[in-house]
Amino acid sequence: MNIAIDIDDTLTNTFEYLMPFVAEFYEKDLEELQRKKISYSNIPVEWRKYELDFEKHYYDKVVVQTPFKKDAARYVSLLHQMGHRMVIITGRTKEFYTDPYATTEEELRNGNIVYDKLICTLNKNQACLDEHIDVMIDDLISNCDAVSSVGITPVLFTSQANMQLNTEYTRVNQWDDVIEIIEHIRRGYPNRRMAEELLRNAEEMNPGPWGNHSRTVAHCAEKIALASGKMDSEKAYVLGLLHDIGRRFGVRHLGHVSDGYTYMKTLGYKEAARICLTHSFHNQSTEEYIGKFDTTEEERKLIENALMQVITDDYDRLIQLCDAMAGSEGVLDIEERMNDVKARYGVYPQSKWDANMGLKSYFEKKTGRNIYDVVEKERFRP
Repeated sequence: MNIAIDIDDTLTNTFEYLMPFVAEFYEKDLEELQRKKISYSNIPVEWRKYELDFEKHYYDKVVVQTPFKKDAARYVSLLHQMGHRMVIITGRTKEFYTDPYATTEEELRNGNIVYDKLICTLNKNQACLDEHIDVMIDDLISNCDAVSSVGITPVLFTSQANMQLNTEYTRVNQWDDVIEIIEHIRRGYPNRRMAEELLRNAEEMNPGPWGNHSRTVAHCAEKIALASGKMDSEKAYVLGLLHDIGRRFGVRHLGHVSDGYTYMKTLGYKEAARICLTHSFHNQSTEEYIGKFDTTEEERKLIENALMQVITDDYDRLIQLCDAMAGSEGVLDIEERMNDVKARYGVYPQSKWDANMGLKSYFEKKTGRNIYDVVEKERFRP
């Protein structure tokens, strides 16, 4: 993958390092600034008319000695050794530096940072597009917003300036976290622990039986994948757990599909995003959806266009099956569950009914067992 990395408070501990210089320039008490957590990136509004003077006075002289975060050099080098292309993109221009490239190159040498290219610009989203960046690691939510808007996955590095801010972006607190997150993004879904955390957080936002339904789907998917002998059981579990993650944004019908798809894409989990999309559509058409069409026209087109591009596999089929046999209280008989849905909504398309029964037969052949025995229907409770 092509990975873009910010410098200040992503690779370095700039916030703490520049605080004494802020105190000196503005003639403020350092202990007071430390207590109020004020430094170069969040100075009060009334000080900002002198901000450029501060930058021109100090940056050329002191930035090259900025201390780097623990293990930053080690893990950036490891990512590079793993085959990722590393592009340093920093918001440094001649407005702040005599020569932003010379200063930054010296700083990076001091920190033993391995990289393939350095770009100094305030327009990070355009730089990311030009360099075909897949993931950008930055500490500013505004930069994350900018690259996310053009389809690039942001990872937010926690800093003094953002730690109190709520965000939907994946956070990392230290550089050894980055390796794990990059691997999750590369394969398209998080690990079991992170998926469970995502579900718990989502339930806090929108409590309801959908959470335990998701756990039941995950249980069934894991058991069937294990019994098949040819599927990744953790992948099946995680995809099952996250198939309804769009419900974190509130009570929606078709809307939960677009919400989940968009949310997982934002986090860079393309496999999970696809499952959020395909679990409701056996024939890849919204015409078979059971429930309210409560999306905007833009969301509806997003779903339809994405469905047209999907090439389904056994994971899509597995989650469709498990979704049809999972209740919030445990595993249900698939025909009883479909009849229950028909009673609640007044309709259950025959094509969807037949597709679910076909999936049941398909996975019984793959496992060589009755599907209810495989998923421990009588024993499992979420």
